[in-house]
Amino acid sequence: MTLDTRIYVHDPVDYREVFAKADQLIGAHEGIRFTDEPTPYWEDGERKRGPEDGDWTIWNEPGQGLCALLDISYRKNAPLRVPGSHWRYCEPEADECDGTCAPACWLEVSFDTAYSYTDNLGGCGDLHARLVAELGRWLDGKGIRWSWMNEFTGEIHEGYDGLEELGAGGLAALEWFATKALPAIAASAQQPD
Repeated sequence: MTLDTRIYVHDPVDYREVFAKADQLIGAHEGIRFTDEPTPYWEDGERKRGPEDGDWTIWNEPGQGLCALLDISYRKNAPLRVPGSHWRYCEPEADECDGTCAPACWLEVSFDTAYSYTDNLGGCGDLHARLVAELGRWLDGKGIRWSWMNEFTGEIHEGYDGLEELGAGGLAALEWFATKALPAIAASAQQPD
């Protein structure tokens, strides 16, 4: 189980600059492997590469010891989503967004961390609150508007509003993972086939 926090960057910005800053925040260094490609999709069980003029993704490959997986969705020289477009969190046939739709944005940043993550400053929610705040400060310094989504509540927040709630949600997720999910996994692993 993972916490996936999304940050929506609303104004034009070079995706490579955002990726470099976000990479710095998660402790990446020059040797970290990453991929920058048209967003892949699955068709008939086979992974296919998206069209060159469509959505792109730049992401760090997993298993490199970073505190979060970083994935940025963008379009080359165009907004990722324009006002009125439905994407990811809305039903395509919905007439209006119920408040959980990913908003129009230039690009979307995803930080993804295991619920079981802890460091000397707290758990996954605390980590994500720090990442959102630090990336937000950097964007604010460039005069770039942004918002973020709390995966625990589905709410989209402007600026730093709601970050304390994100930390508390991370603690609850860690507790759930340790007391419910892990024992259930262990029990099912001991069951004969």
